[in-house]
Amino acid sequence: MKTVVLLSTRRLPPTYFDTVREDLGDQDLSLDVIAWMPPSGYVADRVHTFTLIGPGRMPVAPPPVVEHTEPTDEAPDAVIAPEAVAEPESVVGEAQVAPAAAEVPADAADEAAAPAEEEIQAPAPTPPTPPAAGKPRPTGIKRVWKALGWRYRKARKVAGRVLPTSIKKSAPVKFLRGNRASNDLGKTYWGRIQTRRDVLTTIEKADVVIALDAGAIWAGWNLGQRRGSGPVVLGLPAARRELDQLKAPAGNG
Repeated sequence: MKTVVLLSTRRLPPTYFDTVREDLGDQDLSLDVIAWMPPSGYVADRVHTFTLIGPGRMPVAPPPVVEHTEPTDEAPDAVIAPEAVAEPESVVGEAQVAPAAAEVPADAADEAAAPAEEEIQAPAPTPPTPPAAGKPRPTGIKRVWKALGWRYRKARKVAGRVLPTSIKKSAPVKFLRGNRASNDLGKTYWGRIQTRRDVLTTIEKADVVIALDAGAIWAGWNLGQRRGSGPVVLGLPAARRELDQLKAPAGNG
């Protein structure tokens, strides 16, 4: 069984790993994923390991399906306790209750109800909630940094309004923005890999390491400079060629 490590900075759906196995031409692969973002669904049944090194949480397994049975009026084996059944002598009829109720005078009923009315009192007023203490204003160097940050954000808004829409949506501007975001994420992703010993151990044991997107290119390039035991490639087609070469000696023998 070949071991493949996937480097990704995007949110991957669970079905994507089935596509990976089909594109690599081998269903009997051990897939280990080193991801910056959690997958969009439960993937423990599709990969060997999924290591999340970025923000977010891994999705939990779906709850098991419980079969519902229709309720019945009475269980067939229900047993009624003997003490739950009243004897004929213990049943009080209406004829015995009516004379006893008639013997209570009206004055006694009023006197019994009077203390209950006196016990009812108005609820005590609750004290007002004190206002929350305000956040202390920054002082010293913190105040300077806050002011610089406010002016920077304001300048960006003004620049965004001044530039025409055709320039902001042009292909070169989009490319520069996307390239800058990818570079920042790629460096952060690679820095996190370097601090995780478990991730480096997983990568060292892999037969092929695949960088799946632009954010993982920087990490793949650095791993390619350090690894001597296995190739590090960009994309699934290049990984397919490497796996075919690894199978070739065994097939010829």
